[in-house]
Amino acid sequence: MDGMTIVWIVVALAALVIVVAVIAGATRTSSKRRAERKQQEAYEHEKQARTSAAHAERQQAAADEVEARARKAQAIADEKSAEARRLAGGATERREAAQEARTESTHHQSQAQNLWPDPDRGESPDHWTDGTRPHDPRNPKPTSH
Repeated sequence: MDGMTIVWIVVALAALVIVVAVIAGATRTSSKRRAERKQQEAYEHEKQARTSAAHAERQQAAADEVEARARKAQAIADEKSAEARRLAGGATERREAAQEARTESTHHQSQAQNLWPDPDRGESPDHWTDGTRPHDPRNPKPTSH
């Protein structure tokens, strides 16, 4: 091997080392840019995640509020329903009491007619023109004609 061959081998090796160094530098720069892009993308996803979480919290709060209003409305409706049932029961009791009072009134009217017939029906000739009856217990001061 002569001196010139050795020089060409050294030059080739130096060129090879330079090419490998350039390739390694380019790879390192590319990796660094890729890492920066991934970091930026991760940052954007975290930002979107925070925004979505805040939106989810607002939605949950709104849902909780609507649910509370629904429970309150249901409680009011249940209360009104109970009041309606109570009032309907009271109305039924009053209807029954009214019917009993009508029955009692009819009974008393019948007894009164049996004891003192109504002059308007022509059952008794003893009636006065002022509408009173002689010896009427409802009229303590009978008048004479």
